[in-house]
Formats: sequence, C-alpha cells, structure tokens
Amino acid sequence: MQAPTHRAKVMTAVLVLCTSTAAHAHYPTLDCQAATEVLVCKAGYSDGSSASGETVKVFSYDDELLYHQQTDAHSMVQFTYPQGEFYISFDPGHDQAAEVDYIELKTP
Repeated sequence: MQAPTHRAKVMTAVLVLCTSTAAHAHYPTLDCQAATEVLVCKAGYSDGSSASGETVKVFSYDDELLYHQQTDAHSMVQFTYPQGEFYISFDPGHDQAAEVDYIELKTP
C-alpha cells in the first residue's frame, strides 16, 4: 500500500476542519414582541442553546443606548417600551448580532 502524499494529507485535514466547523457553527437569534407598554424578548442561538446571562440592548436610531439588561434563566428580558424609533440587539460577540427593529414588532 502506498503512503498518502503531502497533498492528500493537507486535503484531508482541510476537509476535517471544514466539516467540524460547520457542525459547531451557530448564530444568535432574537424574538421580541410588544406587550402593553413593555417589550418582551427571548434571546438564543440557532442550535437551540440557551442565552441565559447574556446582555440584550435597546438603541435609538441615533445609536444612543436606551436600555440594557441580562437575560434570565429562560433567556428572556423585558423592557419598558421606548418612545420614538429604536431597535433591539443581542450581540454575544461572535458572528453578526441579532437585531429586531421596532417596525418588525408584533403588537397585541
């Protein structure tokens, strides 16, 4: 049996790295709804894992920080409904942040 060439070893290593990275890749998710005078949001990850203890922030369209709060044991946060235009952001520091614009909110 012939020993694998250097090129074959490199290609095998690249293939293993690519498939293992894809299997572990996940991105942040954020689901928010407007209730009477409050915003209720659930943060998480695309693989279904919890985001408890993570920070969710509310910004004005001028990027002024209006509120920030850590998620509870159920990955939930609740904010007073802001005046004006705003967006909610969950940015765990990798990949892209999950954001919800106030226009996208489901209202009761």
